Amino acid sequence: MPQSTADQRQFIADFYRSHREELVNFATSRLGNREEGEDLVQDTFVKMMAYDGFINAETVKSFAFTIVANKVKDLLRRRIYRRRMEESRQYEAEMQCSPVERIAEYHDTLSIMQRGMRLLSPACSKVYRMSFFHDMTAGAIAEALHVSQRTVEAQVFSARKKMRAFMRKEA
Repeated sequence: MPQSTADQRQFIADFYRSHREELVNFATSRLGNREEGEDLVQDTFVKMMAYDGFINAETVKSFAFTIVANKVKDLLRRRIYRRRMEESRQYEAEMQCSPVERIAEYHDTLSIMQRGMRLLSPACSKVYRMSFFHDMTAGAIAEALHVSQRTVEAQVFSARKKMRAFMRKEA
């Protein structure tokens, strides 16, 4: 016999009372914040109460945990987005420093890169310059230097690896 809306709501309320703490602990373990976990579980049960479909005893627990898990994912995504936006704002604020500072940083970085490129073989250095400074693709570099694209890709890979190691050491 189908469950009435009132019966389903009572069933969900009973489930909430008996499983609330378990769901809050589940959410808190993923979020690291008890208040957020409690809010999220409360939102879950509001959503379950508003659900038009049929919820039965066999599926209610997995249904509730699925909603909580999805809400946790959404909340974590929003946190990441907010953090990225904040980092972007900070970066923009840092870029508002004087042009003289930016020019000095540019020249310092360029100087470090030039010292690093002196450590590369002449062929790797040339390929790296064409790739990095002229933004050329491996195909375009291969065509310009009359070598295979695979050779260019190997030289770019080697040069980038050596340059990263050099710049880490210099920074």
